[in-house]
Amino acid sequence: MLFGNKTDHDDPPTREELARAMADMDLCIMVTREDDGMCSRPMSNNAQVDWDGDNWFFSNGDTRKVAQLRAHPAVTLDFQSKDSWISLRGRATLHQGDKALFRQHWTKDLDRWFPEGIDTPGLTLIQVSAQEAEAWGRIGNGSIDLKG
Repeated sequence: MLFGNKTDHDDPPTREELARAMADMDLCIMVTREDDGMCSRPMSNNAQVDWDGDNWFFSNGDTRKVAQLRAHPAVTLDFQSKDSWISLRGRATLHQGDKALFRQHWTKDLDRWFPEGIDTPGLTLIQVSAQEAEAWGRIGNGSIDLKG
């Protein structure tokens, strides 16, 4: 069994169960806000699977999503595995020019999108700190308060 002895039930997962499930969920849909509506796009955690409540994403600094997050830092991340779904709601923090932090989250696969590595002009690291999660499926069903 993927998540220990747990089977589908109506109880929400614990924070620890949520973290274990997140280890299998790299790709997500990031939903941001514009003045006139919502926008969504696929994003990768860049194999940062040791989930502690924060998700990390690299981006060019001149993108629409970075402008949206600068204006409206509330964000939703929707993840899916073969038998579970997790929606995280949180706040984004934009990190620019912090090469030490970039190194901590850099993986070789990122060279495909950022050939100059952490020296890419305008490189931005998006940190999404989850405040609430909602889960469905094998790990349980319900909301989890992640503040604190």
